[in-house]
Amino acid sequence: MSDYKLEINDDSLLFETASFKAERGSILHSGIYNRELASSLAASACITLLGFFFAGRVKPDALSFVSALSIFLALFLAFRTFLFRDVLLGVIVDKGAGAVKITVKNLLGTRGTTFPLTALEDIRQDYTTIAPENPDGVRLVEMISLQHGTVIPGFGKTLEFYTVGMEFKGGKSFIIYSSNEPSRVEHIHKSFKDFLNTQLSTR
Repeated sequence: MSDYKLEINDDSLLFETASFKAERGSILHSGIYNRELASSLAASACITLLGFFFAGRVKPDALSFVSALSIFLALFLAFRTFLFRDVLLGVIVDKGAGAVKITVKNLLGTRGTTFPLTALEDIRQDYTTIAPENPDGVRLVEMISLQHGTVIPGFGKTLEFYTVGMEFKGGKSFIIYSSNEPSRVEHIHKSFKDFLNTQLSTR
Protein backbone atom coordinates (compact mmCIF):
# COMPACT_ATOMS: atom_id res chain seq x y z
CA MET A 1 0.00 0.00 0.00
CA SER A 2 1.45 3.35 -1.04
CA ASP A 3 1.77 6.14 1.53
CA TYR A 4 2.08 8.88 -1.08
CA LYS A 5 0.42 10.23 -4.22
CA LEU A 6 2.50 11.18 -7.24
CA GLU A 7 1.03 12.57 -10.45
CA ILE A 8 3.21 13.78 -13.32
CA ASN A 9 2.02 15.55 -16.47
CA ASP A 10 3.98 17.30 -19.20
CA ASP A 11 4.55 20.54 -17.28
CA SER A 12 3.47 19.76 -13.72
CA LEU A 13 4.23 17.40 -10.88
CA LEU A 14 1.94 16.85 -7.88
CA PHE A 15 3.20 15.00 -4.82
CA GLU A 16 1.39 14.44 -1.52
CA THR A 17 2.24 12.38 1.56
CA ALA A 18 1.78 12.16 5.33
CA SER A 19 5.21 10.54 5.69
CA PHE A 20 7.70 13.39 5.64
CA LYS A 21 9.33 13.44 9.09
CA ALA A 22 12.64 11.80 9.91
CA GLU A 23 12.43 11.98 13.68
CA ARG A 24 11.55 9.87 16.69
CA GLY A 25 7.90 10.25 17.53
CA SER A 26 6.03 9.30 20.66
CA ILE A 27 7.60 6.90 23.17
CA LEU A 28 4.64 4.65 22.40
CA HIS A 29 4.98 2.51 19.31
CA SER A 30 2.83 3.71 16.40
CA GLY A 31 1.27 0.26 16.13
CA ILE A 32 -0.04 0.62 19.69
CA TYR A 33 -0.90 4.29 19.97
CA ASN A 34 -1.96 5.90 16.72
CA ARG A 35 -4.68 8.09 15.27
CA GLU A 36 -7.11 5.18 15.03
CA LEU A 37 -6.69 4.39 18.74
CA ALA A 38 -7.04 8.06 19.65
CA SER A 39 -10.28 8.23 17.62
CA SER A 40 -11.56 5.07 19.32
CA LEU A 41 -10.80 6.44 22.80
CA ALA A 42 -12.52 9.74 22.02
CA ALA A 43 -15.58 7.97 20.61
CA SER A 44 -15.68 5.63 23.61
CA ALA A 45 -15.54 8.60 25.99
CA CYS A 46 -18.53 10.17 24.23
CA ILE A 47 -20.50 6.91 24.38
CA THR A 48 -19.70 6.59 28.10
CA LEU A 49 -20.97 10.13 28.76
CA LEU A 50 -24.14 9.36 26.82
CA GLY A 51 -24.53 6.17 28.87
CA PHE A 52 -24.41 8.14 32.13
CA PHE A 53 -26.86 10.68 30.72
CA PHE A 54 -29.44 8.08 29.67
CA ALA A 55 -28.89 5.74 32.64
CA GLY A 56 -32.22 5.13 34.34
CA ARG A 57 -34.10 6.81 31.51
CA VAL A 58 -33.75 4.17 28.83
CA LYS A 59 -34.10 0.46 29.46
CA PRO A 60 -31.13 -1.45 27.99
CA ASP A 61 -32.22 -3.68 25.11
CA ALA A 62 -30.96 -4.83 21.72
CA LEU A 63 -32.01 -1.57 20.06
CA SER A 64 -30.03 0.44 22.60
CA PHE A 65 -26.88 -1.56 21.93
CA VAL A 66 -27.31 -1.25 18.16
CA SER A 67 -27.85 2.50 18.51
CA ALA A 68 -24.77 2.85 20.73
CA LEU A 69 -22.68 0.90 18.25
CA SER A 70 -23.91 3.02 15.35
CA ILE A 71 -23.15 6.24 17.24
CA PHE A 72 -19.70 4.91 18.16
CA LEU A 73 -18.87 4.13 14.52
CA ALA A 74 -20.13 7.54 13.39
CA LEU A 75 -18.10 9.32 16.08
CA PHE A 76 -15.01 7.24 15.29
CA LEU A 77 -15.16 8.21 11.61
CA ALA A 78 -15.81 11.86 12.48
CA PHE A 79 -12.89 12.04 14.92
CA ARG A 80 -10.54 10.23 12.52
CA THR A 81 -11.54 12.39 9.56
CA PHE A 82 -11.72 15.83 11.15
CA LEU A 83 -9.82 15.85 14.46
CA PHE A 84 -7.12 13.18 14.27
CA ARG A 85 -6.50 13.39 10.54
CA ASP A 86 -3.04 13.03 9.06
CA VAL A 87 -0.83 16.06 8.51
CA LEU A 88 -0.22 16.18 4.76
CA LEU A 89 2.72 17.67 2.90
CA GLY A 90 2.17 18.65 -0.71
CA VAL A 91 4.62 19.61 -3.44
CA ILE A 92 3.53 21.19 -6.72
CA VAL A 93 6.15 21.80 -9.39
CA ASP A 94 4.74 23.90 -12.22
CA LYS A 95 7.15 24.35 -15.13
CA GLY A 96 4.72 26.62 -16.93
CA ALA A 97 4.57 29.05 -14.02
CA GLY A 98 8.21 28.45 -13.14
CA ALA A 99 7.35 27.78 -9.51
CA VAL A 100 7.64 25.19 -6.74
CA LYS A 101 4.98 25.29 -4.01
CA ILE A 102 5.35 23.34 -0.77
CA THR A 103 2.33 23.16 1.55
CA VAL A 104 1.54 21.56 4.90
CA LYS A 105 -2.11 20.84 5.64
CA ASN A 106 -3.24 20.14 9.21
CA LEU A 107 -6.20 20.67 11.52
CA LEU A 108 -5.55 24.42 11.74
CA GLY A 109 -5.47 24.91 7.98
CA THR A 110 -2.91 25.03 5.20
CA ARG A 111 0.32 26.96 5.15
CA GLY A 112 2.62 27.10 2.18
CA THR A 113 5.80 28.48 0.67
CA THR A 114 6.42 29.19 -3.00
CA PHE A 115 9.86 29.33 -4.62
CA PRO A 116 10.91 30.19 -8.16
CA LEU A 117 11.83 27.03 -10.03
CA THR A 118 15.22 28.60 -10.75
CA ALA A 119 15.91 28.63 -6.98
CA LEU A 120 15.77 24.82 -6.79
CA GLU A 121 19.33 23.53 -6.55
CA ASP A 122 18.99 19.81 -5.95
CA ILE A 123 16.78 16.83 -5.13
CA ARG A 124 18.67 14.80 -2.55
CA GLN A 125 18.35 11.23 -1.35
CA ASP A 126 19.70 10.68 2.16
CA TYR A 127 19.90 8.09 4.91
CA THR A 128 19.89 8.73 8.65
CA THR A 129 19.58 6.76 11.88
CA ILE A 130 18.27 7.77 15.30
CA ALA A 131 19.37 5.74 18.31
CA PRO A 132 17.38 5.60 21.59
CA GLU A 133 18.16 8.58 23.82
CA ASN A 134 17.69 6.67 27.09
CA PRO A 135 18.81 2.99 26.82
CA ASP A 136 18.29 2.40 30.55
CA GLY A 137 14.72 3.66 30.33
CA VAL A 138 14.10 1.45 27.30
CA ARG A 139 15.34 -1.64 29.18
CA LEU A 140 13.12 -0.77 32.16
CA VAL A 141 10.01 -0.44 29.98
CA GLU A 142 10.84 -3.70 28.20
CA MET A 143 11.22 -5.52 31.56
CA ILE A 144 7.85 -4.19 32.76
CA SER A 145 6.23 -5.17 29.46
CA LEU A 146 7.61 -8.71 29.64
CA GLN A 147 6.32 -9.08 33.21
CA HIS A 148 2.86 -8.32 31.84
CA GLY A 149 3.30 -10.66 28.90
CA THR A 150 3.41 -7.82 26.40
CA VAL A 151 5.93 -7.28 23.63
CA ILE A 152 6.17 -3.85 22.02
CA PRO A 153 7.31 -4.37 18.42
CA GLY A 154 10.22 -2.14 17.44
CA PHE A 155 10.38 -0.39 20.80
CA GLY A 156 13.85 0.90 21.67
CA LYS A 157 15.35 0.00 18.32
CA THR A 158 17.51 2.31 16.26
CA LEU A 159 15.30 4.00 13.69
CA GLU A 160 16.36 4.11 10.06
CA PHE A 161 15.07 6.74 7.66
CA TYR A 162 15.56 7.01 3.92
CA THR A 163 14.56 10.47 2.79
CA VAL A 164 14.05 12.67 -0.25
CA GLY A 165 14.77 16.36 0.20
CA MET A 166 14.57 19.54 -1.86
CA GLU A 167 17.32 22.15 -1.57
CA PHE A 168 16.87 25.77 -2.58
CA LYS A 169 19.19 28.72 -2.86
CA GLY A 170 19.76 30.56 0.39
CA GLY A 171 20.17 27.38 2.44
CA LYS A 172 16.47 26.46 2.47
CA SER A 173 15.84 22.71 2.52
CA PHE A 174 12.78 20.50 3.06
CA ILE A 175 12.34 16.78 3.62
CA ILE A 176 9.43 15.87 1.36
CA TYR A 177 9.35 12.12 1.96
CA SER A 178 10.62 9.71 4.60
CA SER A 179 10.38 5.93 4.72
CA ASN A 180 12.13 2.82 6.02
CA GLU A 181 11.73 1.26 2.59
CA PRO A 182 14.57 2.44 0.29
CA SER A 183 12.79 1.28 -2.88
CA ARG A 184 10.00 3.84 -2.38
CA VAL A 185 12.51 6.61 -1.73
CA GLU A 186 14.49 5.67 -4.82
CA HIS A 187 11.34 5.72 -6.96
CA ILE A 188 10.29 9.19 -5.74
CA HIS A 189 13.82 10.56 -6.05
CA LYS A 190 14.14 9.26 -9.62
CA SER A 191 10.69 10.59 -10.58
CA PHE A 192 11.56 14.09 -9.38
CA LYS A 193 15.01 13.97 -10.97
CA ASP A 194 13.64 12.79 -14.33
CA PHE A 195 10.94 15.47 -14.32
CA LEU A 196 13.42 18.21 -13.38
CA ASN A 197 16.33 16.89 -15.40
CA THR A 198 16.48 19.90 -17.74
CA GLN A 199 16.34 22.47 -14.94
CA LEU A 200 18.87 20.77 -12.67
CA SER A 201 21.32 19.80 -15.41
CA THR A 202 21.82 23.43 -16.41
CA ARG A 203 22.98 24.51 -12.92
